[in-house]
Amino acid sequence: MASGSTTNVALTRRRFLEQLGLVGGTSLVMTAMSSWDLMAGQAQGRPQLSGKPTKNKVIVLGAGVSGLVTAYELGKLGYDVRVIEARERVGGLNWTARKGTEHVELESGEKQVCNFDEGLYVNCGPWRLPFTHTGVLGYCREVGVPVEMFINEAENSYFFYEGEQYGSFSGKKLRLREVKADMLGHINELLVKAVDQNKLDQPMTNEDKDRFIRFMVSEGYLDPTTKMYKAIGDSSRQAYDTNALLKAGIGNRLRAVPLTDGTTAAPIFQPIGGMDQFPKGLARAIGAQKITMGTEVISVRQDENGVKVAIHDVKSGKKSELTADYVALCLPMPIIAKLDVNLSPETIAAAKAVATSNSAKMGLQMKRRWWEEDEQIFGGHLYSNLPLGEFSYPSTGYFSKKGVVLGLYANGPVGTLLDQTHAQRLEHVLSNASKVHPQVRTELESSFGVWWKKVKYSEGGYATGSASARRAQLSKMENRLVIGSAAVCPYSEPDWQEGAVAAGWQTVKSIHERAMKG
Repeated sequence: MASGSTTNVALTRRRFLEQLGLVGGTSLVMTAMSSWDLMAGQAQGRPQLSGKPTKNKVIVLGAGVSGLVTAYELGKLGYDVRVIEARERVGGLNWTARKGTEHVELESGEKQVCNFDEGLYVNCGPWRLPFTHTGVLGYCREVGVPVEMFINEAENSYFFYEGEQYGSFSGKKLRLREVKADMLGHINELLVKAVDQNKLDQPMTNEDKDRFIRFMVSEGYLDPTTKMYKAIGDSSRQAYDTNALLKAGIGNRLRAVPLTDGTTAAPIFQPIGGMDQFPKGLARAIGAQKITMGTEVISVRQDENGVKVAIHDVKSGKKSELTADYVALCLPMPIIAKLDVNLSPETIAAAKAVATSNSAKMGLQMKRRWWEEDEQIFGGHLYSNLPLGEFSYPSTGYFSKKGVVLGLYANGPVGTLLDQTHAQRLEHVLSNASKVHPQVRTELESSFGVWWKKVKYSEGGYATGSASARRAQLSKMENRLVIGSAAVCPYSEPDWQEGAVAAGWQTVKSIHERAMKG
């Protein structure tokens, strides 16, 4: 059909949803699908395995989440499992810093010691558990890790953007609730006009149209008669400019219904007392006697009869050798890429090709909870274009005397800070955050920051994604060895703990199937 044709074309609801997505984003699509009963949930499941192998001795290298899941599930199947970890803690990228935590950076050797008050902490790696991540939450329930709500969206938090392109709200502290109302109001007005004037070129039923328009009028604060949007709240307030809001990318903050990860207004959880309670719970379930800490891997060599793992005790300097029937390499990809191991050249090349995030976090302990006392903010984040990534307020310890805010959680924007000192990085955070919250400088007591490219035994954050062909290569069982890092998870979530859980399940399945072959 030629462009600009006025001919009506009979199209399906699918086409209507496509048009809706172009105008209003995913939240409106999901809302429409829900109202039409087109939504269905799904959850990942553990592999259902059976049988008892004759050769069952397994060494798991790495006590991150994927390694712990692998060891836990193999243990339940009856395998003789031993976990080897170079650090003096379990969890890998799951790391919670609290009073006494020490960190020595690679290359510079700069040392930090966390001086937070007892009971206060910052999650240096993962920090929230979407309700859709049934693998992680299932293990929390199974191994006795209590969780509490994590407030990811707080309507009273601020929206702050700098730059001439943002017009009248550039450099101003705007309450998120106002920005959301204006954006949704404008969008709803446009959609109602489109449906009323039949410009979607869709022969929806009259019932569909009426139901949708009634919803949009109510949801978007439109005038029932004119179907026009006016700013809500203070009668003197003018609605913020639509074009400027679109330039700011506010659409990703309007997702009221989760599409995949469940990180918007849907329930999100956190382990009580810090995210590291999750791997600690798995470790308890495995048994401390089966986990050897402070031990580096020197080499891994396999043949037709078994696998030999050369190890080095960090404290004593003693070297020794372990033997096993199978080995799961659940180490970070940067470590696997340079490990002395007789995997195929194709697999080593694939490991070297996996990129890791330039992730960083910094926690700031404050003398008082000024975000609650002065700003009435309880949980959630500051949304801005400041080079801080996410500046976030704690979802725990409400109305207590002190607290720790997450001053920075970023990836790309922190690259220029990688080779700076902690003091320089702290000044970066304070100078930018104080544009919205001057209290961060006057109320600061102590800080602790982690740049994951500078963390020993990690040398990077989460895997930033691998092509399906690369994941297939990395996850192959090569005789008696298999890679079980989060980067090989069978779907694209290596940046979440749920991806590490899925990688563990895949690793267990590969080892068990290989063992059953004899």
